[in-house]
Amino acid sequence: MPLKVMLIAGEASGDLHGGKLVAALRGLEPELELFGVGGDRMAAAGMELYYHVNDLAYIGFIEVARHYLYFRRVFNRLIEVVKSRRPEVVVLIDYPGFNLRFAKAVKKLGISTFYYIAPQVWAWGQGRAAKMAGFVDQMAVLFAFEVDFFSRYQIKTTFVGHPLLEGMEVGLSRYEFMEKYDLNPGHPLLALIPGSRNQEVRHLLPPMLQTAEQLRRNHPELQVAISQAASVEPQQFESLVAAAPWARAVRADYYPLMHYATAGMVASGTATLEAACADLPFALLYRVSPLSFAIGKQLVKIPNIGLVNIVAGEAVVPEFLQDDLVPDQMAPVVERLLFDEPARSAMQVKLAGVRNRLGEAGASQKTARLVLEQIGLHQDETN
Repeated sequence: MPLKVMLIAGEASGDLHGGKLVAALRGLEPELELFGVGGDRMAAAGMELYYHVNDLAYIGFIEVARHYLYFRRVFNRLIEVVKSRRPEVVVLIDYPGFNLRFAKAVKKLGISTFYYIAPQVWAWGQGRAAKMAGFVDQMAVLFAFEVDFFSRYQIKTTFVGHPLLEGMEVGLSRYEFMEKYDLNPGHPLLALIPGSRNQEVRHLLPPMLQTAEQLRRNHPELQVAISQAASVEPQQFESLVAAAPWARAVRADYYPLMHYATAGMVASGTATLEAACADLPFALLYRVSPLSFAIGKQLVKIPNIGLVNIVAGEAVVPEFLQDDLVPDQMAPVVERLLFDEPARSAMQVKLAGVRNRLGEAGASQKTARLVLEQIGLHQDETN
């Protein structure tokens, strides 16, 4: 009988990286049964879905709490799947609020666990790392400093590099991109990247558009393009951009937008690392409910929340959080990135440093081998 691997990814970025991991597992062991929670990319790579990431994509303590009963039903159903199908290993991909609890529960059932893309407990709960040692058998992490951190708690940890380095194919030339979206290649372009969750877009796109509109008053030549994630409800997106007919919606060409824009405003998360890899100067935006933010401030023990700043170890990009998402505050900062060549170049130098800290390409293949080694199918070839 084929061996079974269950994977759990709860949001769009997890599906992006999970899709590459599923493809790598399939390439190494075509007969594996792969099932669990993911999105379109994981399904396309050959995984059976019990739930789609769109059903689980909420951020913030209060936002998740409002959907507690739903998450409880999902959790219980997935535990029943584990009991009935008995996978050799459960691979948890990011999504710590759900996945840490799930790992603990399946470990009690005698199932091996593997964590890919570490929970950021070094930022918000170092005591959790000691507890993780009791139910996480192995980890594949994206940042080199995480190896030292988790190894302190006797968790077997391997630095595999960042899966972003495997992709980010641009596909279009600059001329082709500008022509496709009726943009003038001789004028500056501001990219708005409001995130992949409906909740993020609802919180972040309005202040992004207000800031862009303010900038356009002083710079009529400024062009604006908005990334429209496939996971965002079209009706919600269209209602938010209805008042900005001067903005172009970009759905299929996310990476070309990042590569060819002059500067950007980017939602906190994986997109900030993507922007760094694309050499895009940007400002970072983050907003959740006031209560969620207040709780988070008590838990987070590091000076910056943006991944790009955490990896750099300094404030490479400006962070606008919660009540700071005010056009009068954001516009001057973004204006410098658009029109001040020395300021833009200085940030690009630091973004290149962030890119260099992400390791080498091949994270998905390395992680797949670690997973298969854990269930006795391959020897570790990552070292």
